[in-house]
Amino acid sequence: MMLEVINGFLLIYFVILCTISTLVPHLVKPIVTCFIRPSNEERTMWAEIQKLKSAQKTISMKEEFAAYSKIQRKINKIESELKDNSQSRMSKSLAIKSSVQIVFQVVVALIMILSVIWFRQEPIVALKGDLFPLTTMLRYPSSMPNAISTHMWVIISNFSIRTLLKPVLS
Repeated sequence: MMLEVINGFLLIYFVILCTISTLVPHLVKPIVTCFIRPSNEERTMWAEIQKLKSAQKTISMKEEFAAYSKIQRKINKIESELKDNSQSRMSKSLAIKSSVQIVFQVVVALIMILSVIWFRQEPIVALKGDLFPLTTMLRYPSSMPNAISTHMWVIISNFSIRTLLKPVLS
């Protein structure tokens, strides 16, 4: 069975839209990491923990137990504060990631829906040969015989791209 491309621009356009739609969750991660980074306070806390641990290594636990324990309590206190700060940052990150992902998916879906409605009469490719039971379904609402309409092209492209990229993105 041979294919004849009738509208190459739409063919490429919808393949790109379907690819972007598939990649949205993976495109969001780098965008969110640019906005959510450890604060200066967290960095100074981390540096202080490192300094206290190095000071603690110089003290003998057996001979100076009180000093060693005092430093350990300071380390534990700072680590718990750091843990609380990082958990709040991670929850903010998750909220931002979810919001950005939803916005991107809605925008891509709207573009795709509007494009399908706008180009609904345009056939994308024509098949050389007859697919009798499927012909009407593949060409609807186009009137060209043996054509694949925009609607069907989007469905076929979306399914194909998601299937092809699934092993790569997993």
